[in-house]
Amino acid sequence: MIFHCLQHVLTRQNYSRFIPKTNNSCLKMKTPKFETELKHFIPPIQAALSLSPGALGQSANADVFPSFVPRMRAFNTELRIMQSKAKPKKISFFAVPSTVAQRDTLSNKAKPISEDVGELHFLAKQEAKGDLRKDSRVQDLNNVINRIFASRKGSSGPNSRRRRLRLRLRTFSVVCLTEDCGILEWVPNTESLRSVITETYNPQFPPNSVHRRGSRITNFSDNELRGAFLKCQDVYLKRGDLDLATKKFDELILKQYLPVMYWWFIQNFASPHSWFEARTNFTLSNAVWSAVGHIIGLGDRHSENLLVDTSSGECVHVDFDCIFDKGLLLPRPEVIPFRLTPNMLDAFGPTGADGMYTGALTESMRTLRKNRDTLLSVLEPFLNDPVINFKSKSQQKSKKDNDANDAKKAMDSIAKIEGRLEGEYNLINPNKNTAKKNKDPQSMMDSTHFTKLSVEGQVQKMIMEATSHENLVQVYVGWMPWI
Repeated sequence: MIFHCLQHVLTRQNYSRFIPKTNNSCLKMKTPKFETELKHFIPPIQAALSLSPGALGQSANADVFPSFVPRMRAFNTELRIMQSKAKPKKISFFAVPSTVAQRDTLSNKAKPISEDVGELHFLAKQEAKGDLRKDSRVQDLNNVINRIFASRKGSSGPNSRRRRLRLRLRTFSVVCLTEDCGILEWVPNTESLRSVITETYNPQFPPNSVHRRGSRITNFSDNELRGAFLKCQDVYLKRGDLDLATKKFDELILKQYLPVMYWWFIQNFASPHSWFEARTNFTLSNAVWSAVGHIIGLGDRHSENLLVDTSSGECVHVDFDCIFDKGLLLPRPEVIPFRLTPNMLDAFGPTGADGMYTGALTESMRTLRKNRDTLLSVLEPFLNDPVINFKSKSQQKSKKDNDANDAKKAMDSIAKIEGRLEGEYNLINPNKNTAKKNKDPQSMMDSTHFTKLSVEGQVQKMIMEATSHENLVQVYVGWMPWI
């Protein structure tokens, strides 16, 4: 019923589609009255979507939802308009403990009361091109992976390395109300990777130094920065000289816009213990996301789709529309397996990718490969799922495409995932056609491994491709590969 309630509020009243004519970021929301009180509704958060069937018949009230999940009391009438391109809306509920919700009388006023445990926040979003149902399905997969990481299957016991590393994916609920809109659970205390770097500075440089502030690195409106990167990229795409393009990328970009994220942890976590824990969380969470992202072909990993929990350092990924190697179909193909850019390596510490990150990535890949059959059983339903789009925009307009071709592409995607779970590095760079056209021998060499590698060999190959300057210079400028 809560989904029907939210659908009524968000879609019937057109809040998800509403775009204000002014720059005012807040407006008052008129909430309708319902026959059933809100206290009987379970909020659509990740914890509430995990039922406990074994609890049926054991509890007097037959409540199969976890007792620690709060109940809704009232809508907060203030609706916040986010400033991104799609103008999503942030909505909030006042929540009370489940024990308080059982009272006969409970205030439904849209303001805080003493019994409240706080507010629950959600994002009401309408997709212009993507499909939130993909996000929902990927979250289901991530929950299965978390159960695999938490289980003892494939581990050497309670003290195994996998359990000591506390490997997991940070997930959130995605509830689809219609084909083009839905609500996403708000992940608290998070900022985008780009925002984190923007607010950071390197105190070792003097105040007037160009290398001191991270805001200089993330300033996409800087014509000089964008122009320098596009100049480097054109050397390869128009002239076919990858070696020269890489050299210019290193000289004009990487050496002029130095990473600063190492200092973010020092500036935001005062005690040595909290600093070490935050940096460890950032490293481990990135390793797990790298493994899972490569397996399912997750693309569009620009700096706004990676969030950082400012209270713990943990990394959270959002926007899962670009899956099954769809990133290779973009106008500027995303030719890297996952994001592992200079600022991320800087945040890992002096060892970069060679220390804890490699160990966690190896353990993640080993676990996923040992549970290959389970993962494939979850992924194979994508084959017959109409929401998964395997075609690029140009292919969508072509009349020659038919159901048989779509099925073949779906089978190819599953075959690639199966190969990766067996140790293959089968991400093919479509830019090699440009290299052949320009007859660049270095670029004509296919660096793709189809040999089944060991876990350690596969991990080293993935890291090498993700950090390769030859690959980073080829991606879209808005991806900002230098940060």
